[in-house]
Amino acid sequence: MADLATAVGLTAPAIYRHYRSKEDLLAAAISGGLDLVGEALAGVADAPAADFLPTAASVAVARRDLWILLQRELRHLGPAQREPLEARFSGEIARPFRALVRRERPDLPVQDTGLVTTAVLATLASPSVYRTRMPPGVQQQILAATAQAACRARWDPAADRVVPAAPARAADRVTELLDTAIRLFAARGYQAVSLDDIGAGLGLAGPSLYHYYATKSDILVAAFARAAEWLPARALSLDELVTAYTDLAVRERTLFAVYVWEAVNLPPEAGRRIRSRLDADVQAWSAELGDVRPGLTDSQRLALVHAARAVVHDVVRIGHWHGRPDLAAALRSLVKAVLFAPLERPST
Repeated sequence: MADLATAVGLTAPAIYRHYRSKEDLLAAAISGGLDLVGEALAGVADAPAADFLPTAASVAVARRDLWILLQRELRHLGPAQREPLEARFSGEIARPFRALVRRERPDLPVQDTGLVTTAVLATLASPSVYRTRMPPGVQQQILAATAQAACRARWDPAADRVVPAAPARAADRVTELLDTAIRLFAARGYQAVSLDDIGAGLGLAGPSLYHYYATKSDILVAAFARAAEWLPARALSLDELVTAYTDLAVRERTLFAVYVWEAVNLPPEAGRRIRSRLDADVQAWSAELGDVRPGLTDSQRLALVHAARAVVHDVVRIGHWHGRPDLAAALRSLVKAVLFAPLERPST
């Protein structure tokens, strides 16, 4: 609370007069964001995509923080605070998007509506993970185009019915420990997991873990090192980059969730190294996209890449579709549709 009080120019006691705890403040921040988005969407709830998506894109740019609160922080609330907010998101935000997908894609099988809706929402949420100097109107135009492209994506459910196989891992205690920690970090968030929790998952006392890792942050660094080993280390075509990324996401869902959301908890030196690796991967996508779409600006390419990768992140994080044998094919089609969303060159 002290850090927050300093940031807003108040004393910690002044904050506590309004909110009893950090959890209350978090719940209020999420509720306020949902109010803004819900009010904006209510005015276009039955509108065609040409009107609905620009409105959704404008509020996505205005409240880019909301998706981080929903994805990374909401799980830290207790059920009494979390469940009403989840219900509001489902009813006020996700429901209008599902209705839009059904209006725009009457041909879409019912079982695919949720998947496409998640992809559409993901593109609009992508500004939460990067900063740009693009004018808001230009960014909104790009987001609306990527959301429309995701809505229109098509794939052959019989095209690829093979789930990518995971590389063989030694069945030793260190591997078991890391697997357990990754599963817990993905489910609860790094901050909410203790060494005792990890030890209990292995049938060990928490202090026994010190034989393998000196600190909990060392375990997190090891999880990131595992993910980095499987990201491409050499130059690939755009198609190969998309395939490698989507296959990794489908194959290693829990590891991928940690890799996407927990970099903020890395120790400083490891954090800089990991963020540099993530930036390099994004830049590789952007460079390859530039080769096949040379008319795009650097800012446009980066916006498309972040939107496309956000589709992967959200689909695998939610996890409802991991039993689908065509998930890898669906993700590749959705990602490519977003990367090739038609854009007009900005006028500024």
